Amino acid sequence: MTDQSKHKSGIGPARIDVSRRGALALLGLGGAAACAPTLEPSSNIAEASQGTFAHGVASGDPDGNSVILWTRVTPAEDTAAPQTVLWELDIDPEFPDPQSGMVLAGADRDYCVKVEATSLEPGTNYYYRFATSEDISPVGRTRTLPEGQTDKARFAVVSCSNWEHGYFNVYDLISKHADQREYDALIHLGDYYYEYGAQVYDTPNPPEGRVHEPAHEIVTLSDYRARHAQYRSDPNLQAVTAAMPLIALWDDHETANDSWRDGAQNHDSSEGDWNTRVEAALRAYWDWMPVRDPQIGRRDSHWRTYQFGDLLSLVAIETRLTARGEPLVIEDHLEEIVADPHAFKANVLGDPARDMLGQDQQDFIVDTFAQSKANGVKWRMLANQIILGRTQTPDFTPYVDPVATENIAKDWPGIYDFLELSKYNLPMYPDSWDGYPAARERFFDALDAKGVNDVLTVTGDAHEFWAIDLTNEDGRKMGAEFVTSSVSSKTLTAYLGDGTADHNLLLTAENADVKYYNAQKNGYMEIEIRPSRTEVTMWSVDAVNTRDYNAFKSAGFTVTPRRYDGADSLRIGRPRGLNAMQRALFAGIG
Repeated sequence: MTDQSKHKSGIGPARIDVSRRGALALLGLGGAAACAPTLEPSSNIAEASQGTFAHGVASGDPDGNSVILWTRVTPAEDTAAPQTVLWELDIDPEFPDPQSGMVLAGADRDYCVKVEATSLEPGTNYYYRFATSEDISPVGRTRTLPEGQTDKARFAVVSCSNWEHGYFNVYDLISKHADQREYDALIHLGDYYYEYGAQVYDTPNPPEGRVHEPAHEIVTLSDYRARHAQYRSDPNLQAVTAAMPLIALWDDHETANDSWRDGAQNHDSSEGDWNTRVEAALRAYWDWMPVRDPQIGRRDSHWRTYQFGDLLSLVAIETRLTARGEPLVIEDHLEEIVADPHAFKANVLGDPARDMLGQDQQDFIVDTFAQSKANGVKWRMLANQIILGRTQTPDFTPYVDPVATENIAKDWPGIYDFLELSKYNLPMYPDSWDGYPAARERFFDALDAKGVNDVLTVTGDAHEFWAIDLTNEDGRKMGAEFVTSSVSSKTLTAYLGDGTADHNLLLTAENADVKYYNAQKNGYMEIEIRPSRTEVTMWSVDAVNTRDYNAFKSAGFTVTPRRYDGADSLRIGRPRGLNAMQRALFAGIG
């Protein structure tokens, strides 16, 4: 999610600083009636691990026969010698006949332990734990991927967990749901932690105990390790990663805000060399995350595939550090946009040299999905960091109160540029795929050439729920996209208050591909895939500034295969669980 503490970029409501976000309230949008969901009251009372294994346990990157197991041994002092750690894994939580081994935890990996448990049975639940001569870890549960005929896969999908913006109640909710819903994995789409210093990113008054450490922006290896350690101290993060395996992608904040191949919006020369910072961030990431270590020469190219029998091919991608060109700062082009918006869109925004995936990664995705389709696998899912679908900013000027605009201009003169730019239907988020339309069209063309027009995409980053039809520039259907809200990072409600609901309806009405948009609450998505359909449920929590919260379903969707223009694609059904205004807007769907 983008912050503008160093430089403004973008014109959409989720890509602007506090003053710009607040300015959107001038649109005269009254508060829509909130839906009346069925609430599930809950209290976040989990406790963090203590002692030797103070950062808990986790597992991840499963395949049919192996999985990565992770923990960290808390050293007694900074100069502590390496410690020998026993690991055990069994299908029985009592560990009567475990697979086991020994491994060293030392300073070279910040006392983190990563083990690849192999020779496992596919589609099987396992339990694991670690021990030293003095202590034993909590027990974790993991699961291998199924092989052959597979009737169901179910995931919890999350993104954007900012320590200072609130408690991780969404992780708590997922943990409470885990036993009854039997998730195969937690898919984390990035912004697993944030790099900002204390109380920098819209957090003048964080909840008790939620101030970033170290207090400065993290830049060095020791900084990134310390930030990982702080986030891993959270009891709800520990609980959710102990309940199921993790499939993790990084987005920008794992290095620095709005990162790209050669730099980042939140990096400047006073912070040293960009590549040195990336190396530090990634080294800490590989140590602290339950993911397979990179192949030699591919340290920043973290894309891979997960096969769930004959049901699903899941590809997790990398859109930040490998090939991405520099994001556009739309305001820097105001004069040329006003002079000739079509030329700007064609020659600057649409510059074909501005890449996203790179040829190697694009080939990997397209070839994997093409082979999946040839093998008769029923579903293809893309785990993707940033919004892939087309979401343009509507013209806000018909909704503006001139008196309010004049008052806001006293504090923020840029309001006039913002309103002027909103007339031209520019990308809502220039840091998303909308800011790289030529790269997106190349990707869609490559998929279309292989007969792959049915990609189910799950996306994070935006702190909002979306349901979007994926189409190319000619309107050809390429699949369906569902975007999850954030674990704790601020939603648009923090800036628009009661006007958020009507703002959401305006954006939906002005974007033909957008079937649903809800920027009101934090939450996660549940994705249940079966041979003939996929069910998407958007779960929300009503508070993150307190450990007491209510949980409810914001919306639900059924996705089914359907042929369009002679190609297999996906149909998003009517959304469920909407309020009266939303139902009126979505009446034509389906």
